[in-house]
Amino acid sequence: MIIEVILIFTRGLLRGILITWLFEFVLKTNNKLREKYYRHHEVLFGYHVHHSTYGLLGLILSIFLFMAGRVEESLFTASFSLGIIFMHTISDKRFVFIEKQKSTK
Repeated sequence: MIIEVILIFTRGLLRGILITWLFEFVLKTNNKLREKYYRHHEVLFGYHVHHSTYGLLGLILSIFLFMAGRVEESLFTASFSLGIIFMHTISDKRFVFIEKQKSTK
């Protein structure tokens, strides 16, 4: 039982880290995508919504899954979401979800 929990958690965490790393790598190496998504951060009313926010939303989803009795899915979703937040924090060198952007206009 405990081995299964550790495996589910590890798989989710590693997948979250890998997918976030891949997402950031593609955006940093593709000029067209970098211009569209890295240079123009004013997504919502001048606020930059970092992709750690998706990790936070995933953690909230995992709570609902847990309350619905879907424990394995909840554990995987929570660990996947933590992987997103963990990798984004490492690559951005700070723990951030949403921030006010200075106007570039």
